[in-house]
Amino acid sequence: SLLSEGATVAKEKLTISKFREHFPEFTEGLYPDTAVQIRLNLAYAFFNPEVWADDIVREHAICLYVAHFLKMVGSSSSGGNGIDGNALGVVNSKSVDGASVSFDVSQGSNADAGLYNTTAYGRELWDLMYLFGAGGVQL
Repeated sequence: SLLSEGATVAKEKLTISKFREHFPEFTEGLYPDTAVQIRLNLAYAFFNPEVWADDIVREHAICLYVAHFLKMVGSSSSGGNGIDGNALGVVNSKSVDGASVSFDVSQGSNADAGLYNTTAYGRELWDLMYLFGAGGVQL
């Protein structure tokens, strides 16, 4: 068994309200309950409790997964159009008349992380997956 001595497996699933408690920036007004619940359902399918044996770490990874994809897709106020500028990186140049903006996505990026590099939540999640050796299982 992959369960380590003293590790626990969560007895109940993370709720929307518990997720919002951990990440209060994801308010219901910006991110409807249905969007959060869809990502929670997916996270529970992806984050196997036999790999993520410690319930505290697994819950945090699930929260990061949900936060990453919600942020990447964008809030309802932005039309949920997948263009959330805050998710892309630090602005390193911009122009007004030409309406151009450039982002520095190299800060804290991992060459193998792909779309997980697009948000701080994704980068932290990628690091956790790497640390737990579960990258191939999660992707």
